[in-house]
Amino acid sequence: MKKTLFSLGIIVAWLISSAATQLALPWTSHAAPFSFLFGNEIDTHQQSLVKSSKQLQGFLYIRYTGETIDGIPVAEHTNCEMMAQDCRAGWKIDGLPADGIYIGHDMENHMPQFCLQPDRLRPGFSHFHWLGDPMMGMDLVPGQSYSGYLMQLVALDTFYFRHHEALILVKSGVDQTSHLNIVTDCE
Repeated sequence: MKKTLFSLGIIVAWLISSAATQLALPWTSHAAPFSFLFGNEIDTHQQSLVKSSKQLQGFLYIRYTGETIDGIPVAEHTNCEMMAQDCRAGWKIDGLPADGIYIGHDMENHMPQFCLQPDRLRPGFSHFHWLGDPMMGMDLVPGQSYSGYLMQLVALDTFYFRHHEALILVKSGVDQTSHLNIVTDCE
């Protein structure tokens, strides 16, 4: 009986998780329960919640541009507060609280780079984002430690992601390339 209930619980949890991923929350301007705010520019294209375990769950949003490359649509982040009807969940995000030291800006992908302690990393987690000020990544202070979230991004579909001048093929599933901004060698 216990084994049956446990198995049933696993199946129900999987179905709920799969349904959430498939239905992906439409943009709702951070309406509850997805009301968590980082307090900076990422809030224009993310909606998430923090669970009692302090883990982050939510979505990163994209806008399809109308372009295609070899039949694959091109997408980019946009200000979903201004273009809510165009925003679609591009990634499901799971996050863990972490601290990262800002080490500079990667000019190729226009992303702030952070150094995290290797023991804080988890398989599949490739993006760190800070909490609060500054509003924009270009105003981060090199060598300063920032509290934030270490995130795993799971792409909900296959698309080309345009981030500034970079164009990255994102395949459905765990995405470790489109927002990669973590190093572990801080020397």
